[in-house]
Amino acid sequence: MKTTHFLAANFILFFFSCTTSETKNENPEELSNEWELVILDSIQVDYLGNISTGDFKGGFGLLYDITANTLVKINYEGQMLATHTYPKIGPNSISYVSTVKFDPYGNPYIGHYRGPYLELNEDLSVKRNIDMPFPSQSFGGLMDEKSFEFWQDNIIFHFPGRNEESPYTETYLSESFLLEKLNPATGKSSPIIRTPNTSKFSTSSLYERPAISFTLSGDNLLLYFSNEPKIHKFNLLDSAKHTETIDVNPTRFIEAPKLKDITENYGYEKLVEGNIFGVFADQKYIVVHYSEGISEEVFTANQFNFPDDFPKLTVLNQSYFKIYDEEKGWSNEIPIPKKVKSIFAIEDPIKPFFALRNDDYIGEEQDYITFYKLKLVQK
Repeated sequence: MKTTHFLAANFILFFFSCTTSETKNENPEELSNEWELVILDSIQVDYLGNISTGDFKGGFGLLYDITANTLVKINYEGQMLATHTYPKIGPNSISYVSTVKFDPYGNPYIGHYRGPYLELNEDLSVKRNIDMPFPSQSFGGLMDEKSFEFWQDNIIFHFPGRNEESPYTETYLSESFLLEKLNPATGKSSPIIRTPNTSKFSTSSLYERPAISFTLSGDNLLLYFSNEPKIHKFNLLDSAKHTETIDVNPTRFIEAPKLKDITENYGYEKLVEGNIFGVFADQKYIVVHYSEGISEEVFTANQFNFPDDFPKLTVLNQSYFKIYDEEKGWSNEIPIPKKVKSIFAIEDPIKPFFALRNDDYIGEEQDYITFYKLKLVQK
């Protein structure tokens, strides 16, 4: 009888020990703030083109081929569900799309830096134009602009041109509103978000002109400039008030010095600045995708001849992820393999996401497009 009691007691202790251990290992609070990037799988899309921007959400992806001016809708297995080619000339033409986005209900939208923005039907044909009450004064933009988000009944985007103001003036970044909040039902838009005084662009000094991008984390807007390693947080529920600036603290991030005047240039003439490609967030994590840049010394030593030498930049300019935890702060820097070309969207920071493969770097010619299925894993 005593032996039976002894065995039973040991079994109970063993059971609770295992349960406690498993619970500890599964509890995110017990994990470190060290992360790694894992390639889980890949998908092939039976389409060959020059994909410049895209979005992934709710089991579907949108891909834009800038050369063919064609939009492709796929599922997460890579199956093509719809394609649509838009006219480049004529009254209903649109080309050089830089914004591709699903709204919270899965409806697709496209547009570019001068507008119009377009809501699409299921077959990717145009459903309606979303016009601003004034024309854009922008004459250039990124091929993958991350400056278009849905919030409540509004669309928020970077669309300079209010009061015919040019974004190329010396005071635009330091004095003007940077974003517009449009109610598409009424057609009314209001300006929001000025550069906070925690940014170098809030001063009268001149720097290389940045791309202006942002994302949303609940009711917070996270603004970032491409060549400044900071994230500026604004509370949309409190008149878009600036509440915090988070320094990314990269080990290496090349920034050009102050410019003597508006005619001086450093970018791709003397150096390559570090670049924030994207910020992706939920209520707990912020993921930053950035490159470190190329210093003046390395730039001079290589004697680049652009555009022929642009592929060399892939070899010399390392890209990383960093993850910000509201409780633990910044993670380690997570190197991104050179065979990863573009990351258009991260739907959830702790779930798998897709990245376009860099076939040129790998040196393979295929008659399809490959996306890696990646995941950021906490150690």
